[in-house]
Amino acid sequence: MKPENLNITFPLLTNGTDSALMIGYAPIFEYDKESKQKTEKITGHAYEIVLDSNNFDKLFVKILGDLKPAISLEDIQSVSAVRCTFKGFKARFYRNYKTNEYLLTASADSIVIIDEEQDLFA
Repeated sequence: MKPENLNITFPLLTNGTDSALMIGYAPIFEYDKESKQKTEKITGHAYEIVLDSNNFDKLFVKILGDLKPAISLEDIQSVSAVRCTFKGFKARFYRNYKTNEYLLTASADSIVIIDEEQDLFA
């Protein structure tokens, strides 16, 4: 069995807790194949999460079609992190042939905010 063929669920990554801490996000821009340049058109967002129930590993979860983020960056920064989960979460390993490493990529259909009052430093 190849690692690329494994289906990885969100509860598997979170050790069954089915939630993580969102610490930020960034826009995903459309890529123009002809000019080989990214455009100014936003096609979604990549949410940066911390798997607090799994060694505090970080992961970006891409949501295409997510044109309006679920929460503002200011609101996230005011409390350090926001507890969230995802609908339609999918993750898989892919191989970086330059370094011969396996890396994890993740996407989802949508994000669900569970708790906006998750201050990590309180």
